[in-house]
Amino acid sequence: MKKRKIALLAASWDGEVMEATIRGIKSRMEGTGMDLHVFMCFPAFGLDSPENFGHYNIFALPNLEEYEGILFSINVVHGYDMIKRYFPNLLSLPLPKVSIELEMEGIPSVVFSGYGAEYQLVEHLIVEHGCRKINYVGGSPDHPDNIIRKKAYMDALTAHGIEIEEARVRDYAFVEVNGRQAYEDFKKLGLETDAVVCANDAMALGYCQAAEEDGKYPPEDFLIVGYDNDENAKGFTPMISSVDKDSFGMGHEACDILFRIMNGEEVALCHAHEQKPVWRGSCGCYSEEEGMELTPKQLRRQMYYRVKAESEYFDKLNGVRQNLALSDNEGLFGYYLDETLTKYDLYGYCMCINQSIYYGTHQPEFSWEAGYDDELYVLGGGRGGVREEESQIIQRTDLVPDYLQQEDETVHDYIFVPMQKNGPCLGYLVLVDATSVLFRRMLLYISATVNNAYYNLRNLENLRKMNKRLDNVYVKDALTDMYNRFGYMRDGYAMFEKSRVYGKPLVVMFMDMDRLKDINDIFGHSQGDNALILFSDVLKRCVADEKIAVRYGGDEFLIIGAVENKEEAELFKHRLETELSDMNAASGLPYPIEASIGYVLTDPKGKDELDDYVKQADELMYDVKRQNRKNRKSFFDK
Repeated sequence: MKKRKIALLAASWDGEVMEATIRGIKSRMEGTGMDLHVFMCFPAFGLDSPENFGHYNIFALPNLEEYEGILFSINVVHGYDMIKRYFPNLLSLPLPKVSIELEMEGIPSVVFSGYGAEYQLVEHLIVEHGCRKINYVGGSPDHPDNIIRKKAYMDALTAHGIEIEEARVRDYAFVEVNGRQAYEDFKKLGLETDAVVCANDAMALGYCQAAEEDGKYPPEDFLIVGYDNDENAKGFTPMISSVDKDSFGMGHEACDILFRIMNGEEVALCHAHEQKPVWRGSCGCYSEEEGMELTPKQLRRQMYYRVKAESEYFDKLNGVRQNLALSDNEGLFGYYLDETLTKYDLYGYCMCINQSIYYGTHQPEFSWEAGYDDELYVLGGGRGGVREEESQIIQRTDLVPDYLQQEDETVHDYIFVPMQKNGPCLGYLVLVDATSVLFRRMLLYISATVNNAYYNLRNLENLRKMNKRLDNVYVKDALTDMYNRFGYMRDGYAMFEKSRVYGKPLVVMFMDMDRLKDINDIFGHSQGDNALILFSDVLKRCVADEKIAVRYGGDEFLIIGAVENKEEAELFKHRLETELSDMNAASGLPYPIEASIGYVLTDPKGKDELDDYVKQADELMYDVKRQNRKNRKSFFDK
């Protein structure tokens, strides 16, 4: 007999908040003999984006009528609108329902306005620190949280007789890069600033990083406060003053209200949950947790362990990517998936693939129709660190294979995340008793890596079949997912002609990987392929919409793209070399991935064709390569 269970439908980018919320829910569920099924997605696009729909499709996976009740945690941009438009049945189900953080029509909700805590933050800057020139870095303009926090900022200024200047109030989108952009925007406006109020910690951190690059630091040069009290804000130096959302308490209270509804009690529609400001060094109010009384030796030791933890975190992520990148068939993919997930603190795991995808022969297609296949193929899986050797088919209504079912009275959590790419539904990933992987967005990065790798594997399998029929007439290189010569001729030529029309130069950069033959001979061809993949990933990270990256042949690569002048080309080359160096430092591979680079700028008014410039760049590259050979050491030299 299956255990009774509660469903949590969650759309979130913040792993720490979600982990605390789940712990709070489970603390209230103790002694009930129930399990918690978390159907979680990571939306990041607009309301009508196929990829966004592909994320939310995970909500169509369970038969919710089999659950005792439903909890919602979807306080993200367009989250509620997505459910109302595409999954209205979730709102009309005759089941006890409670929403966390967001007021949903007709559904009891546990919310915090954020107004009071934000008002206290701003008032603290004014009263305690004498700030008068206070900038506001907002999130998405139409997001309820941003609207409330901005109002609190404005009201606090008005209450203390400070004029609200439009130039000091800007809205962005709640991510770290927006904080960096805000610093640059305010700098261009030439506004003197006493303090900065950010709508969340991510933007506060981005602002501080941009300021540091400009030689300015909090709290010496400006005061800054954030919101959410996330782990990154607590790990920054100085720690960021923020607002603690008490997500654990929110989860516990929401689950308690759900149980009261299940027991037939009448409850109010809105339940306010208190938040509190946390004062730290970023506004000059250093707290005890910042180690102000630690000795220099203790501070160095503290920094050592922090750096060590960061290194281990990124080593794990890098390992996931490298391993799955080497998978060129289903068996190898399952093996590396198991090897990857057993490194994390969880009870069990599996990946369930739609039968139509697993046995399909074409690239997965997107459909606005929600749902999963009735039968799914289980690829990779295990429990207690032991891999299940036999593959199997399960019914969608079962959700997980039998070996992951736990029948004891302990409250277990089952986290279901979507496998989708560009919208098409591939299946879902299941992790059991695995809330630890929510920290630092680890689950987000794992699922994205698995999605990309499996999608690429399916495409690779399909390409192998289609290539036999179409004589390899494709523009993408199968190994690296970069343009091949066909892509170069199609888009490179078009880009070159466009540059002539607009009178803008292009950079034509030719690269030849150094010592790829040595890598193949010493470490094997699989590592040679790995080197090609990692090098190509660096190139793809560096190119934007106005540039294309091409695997020209073997270990030769080409980048073509718009630049304003030679200085910009040099900056691009420097960025590429820096990215390559950083990748080598983080990879842990026994060999470096290096390249010789030569480039030229095209003359929009000249007579030379694109192939002529490629040849010139190639010749310059070989000059560099000859010099590199003179200075080269062995792989094994220290």
